[in-house]
Amino acid sequence: MAVEMTGLRLLAPYFGTSLLVTTMLFSSMMGFLSLGYSLGGKYGDQNPTLKSLSKVTLTASICILLLPLLGKPILKLAASTLQPLLMGSNFEPSQVAMASIISGMVGTLFVFAIPVTLMGMVSPWAIRLGVSDVESSGKVAGKLYAMSTFGSIIGSFLPATVLIPLLGVQKTFFFTGLLLMLPSLWGVFSKDVYLVTVALFALSFLLPAVGIRPAEGVLHESESIYHFIQVAEEPYGKCKNAKHLYLNEGIAVHSVKCPDDTIKLAGYWSIMTTAPMYLENIEDFDQALIIGLAGGTMAKQLIDQYPNVNVDGVEIDGDVIEVGREFFDNDNPRINPIVMDGRIYLQMVDKKYDLIQIDAYRQPYIPFHLVTNEFFQEVHDHLEDDGVLAINVASVRGISTDLTAMIYRTIREVFPWAIRVQATRSNDIIIASKRPDLKGVDFSTLKKPAQSPRIKEVLRRLAETENYKTNRYYQSYLRRIYLDVPEWQKAELLTDDYAPVEMAWDLMTLDFVQ
Repeated sequence: MAVEMTGLRLLAPYFGTSLLVTTMLFSSMMGFLSLGYSLGGKYGDQNPTLKSLSKVTLTASICILLLPLLGKPILKLAASTLQPLLMGSNFEPSQVAMASIISGMVGTLFVFAIPVTLMGMVSPWAIRLGVSDVESSGKVAGKLYAMSTFGSIIGSFLPATVLIPLLGVQKTFFFTGLLLMLPSLWGVFSKDVYLVTVALFALSFLLPAVGIRPAEGVLHESESIYHFIQVAEEPYGKCKNAKHLYLNEGIAVHSVKCPDDTIKLAGYWSIMTTAPMYLENIEDFDQALIIGLAGGTMAKQLIDQYPNVNVDGVEIDGDVIEVGREFFDNDNPRINPIVMDGRIYLQMVDKKYDLIQIDAYRQPYIPFHLVTNEFFQEVHDHLEDDGVLAINVASVRGISTDLTAMIYRTIREVFPWAIRVQATRSNDIIIASKRPDLKGVDFSTLKKPAQSPRIKEVLRRLAETENYKTNRYYQSYLRRIYLDVPEWQKAELLTDDYAPVEMAWDLMTLDFVQ
């Protein structure tokens, strides 16, 4: 269990922490254990000695020690098969796509196959050694299974609550491997080797930590309860040395900051800052909530554009907030970072906002409880009478709009109207309002977005702002506006009981491969 729990963190920088990745890891572990049970029963009958069993566990312990060292290059190669999909690129030809994805899965499973299979051999082998007569077989098996289950509880909690937060992934694997090595060496050799093992324990914690996902320009790497966190210095637009915040597999940029404040950073953040233009009285705009604060990039852009606004930023990971304070914008006095799940925060406070922005959806994993009808009702109740909702929905352009359509349809169940703005190749912004300006309007009769009275007013306001005074920016925004998502009326309504957002991503993956 310790290897399994720590294995999730080993995979996160390369594949993320989606339900599919977790399921693949856990199910493959069960498969390796099943194989180990079968082999353990067979070889336990052939070699019913403690020394033989100890050789197996000693080999397993060595494999665990090598996991973070040998696993990283394999995982890095396997993860490279996913990047074209998440970036909206194409494999050529299609046979290469299928071969790459399959090889990535096989490579990932290979990392854990040997140590887990060897550890699976222990239980039946130990029962064979412990049973001296048929009359005591049930008692022996019961005791061993009780010990095994209790060990699984420790193996689940210890890495998650103590070892990974204090030591990191690499040293947690070292700790686990050496812990298994202690009884193995005793069984193979003698008690004298304990001195050597204790020395190995001490030396392992003196080893310098190696980069988890090495890359050029890395300024910071750390692991939290929720994420693998990385800050890297890379070019972004006209900024040659912008700081980028990456989480887990590191494909999506969660925050960005340019040391040169005179260089404006475009992106979906800029489109999100147009959402307050849909308020009735923009002069009164002073309270905003962001669910998914990350490093504070979007909050900073709001503050720069609207001088009276204060931002409450909810982020589930406190370590991300601290990284945002050190490298990005979370230390701004007008940003109030809150460490909490976004939905729980809404349930705990009565405060109302002019604007609520949600930037917590990332492919291939989306918090399902932040896309449901019940959640959007909570959002609706926390908005002022003319309040506006803006959501960033990551997508893969040209593959499928099913996921965006489901989210759009669910929002329309709660809000009188909503529009979609195509911010980037892989980001759609959905903007909704409590004002019933377009309630009952047949969207299909509006041939162009600018025919909407509300959008006409927004475009007039945009034309007066500093960012959109130039005709290039204004026309670019106008081209990005869509009144809805194609066939959204047929999309699935997302509820707390049924929200197949992971399945939508899986089907999108299959469409991509085809």
